[in-house]
Amino acid sequence: MCRMEQRLQSEVEKLLIKERLHELEMAYCRGIDRRDPELIRSIFFADAIEDHGDAWQGTGYEWVDYIFSGYLAQFEVTAHYVLNEWYKVEGDKAEGETHRISYHRRPNGEEVTAGSRTFNRYECRDGVWRIAYRGVTRDWLRESRAAPPDPSQPRHMILRPSLPGPDDVSYRELPMFGRGPIW
Repeated sequence: MCRMEQRLQSEVEKLLIKERLHELEMAYCRGIDRRDPELIRSIFFADAIEDHGDAWQGTGYEWVDYIFSGYLAQFEVTAHYVLNEWYKVEGDKAEGETHRISYHRRPNGEEVTAGSRTFNRYECRDGVWRIAYRGVTRDWLRESRAAPPDPSQPRHMILRPSLPGPDDVSYRELPMFGRGPIW
């Protein structure tokens, strides 16, 4: 194989790895918003660290247990969006910075919208990429109150409500997605 072909193969391999890392980020967001703890658990290695600075620290699995043991119950709706992603890959290790916007609404109409970033270290073990370390920082936070819907206005007509669990319309419309681990 000539040097040009070797370089092209190396670049394609890096692109495929970056796509895997992107899938891990997307799985985290879907797992939170659809309340699928096994999907989130599957993005971490068992010994992965979840680090929120002084607010919370533990393993990735402990983080999943924490948020699903009551923290998420205070919100009737959450929506997490991945924005900028920046990855560096070197062999079986990678690093990534991901920007997010997350929306949370409580039953009383209180809304919390935040901009955050994660600083992740990924590893490939036994041929599988997962998160080995996930650091989180918040860049900004906005609290507000949701306006009550007016069903007489077309913009407030919700034909298919977004639900946090397995009854969400996405599971009917996209049966290949299913629930549970990413791989």
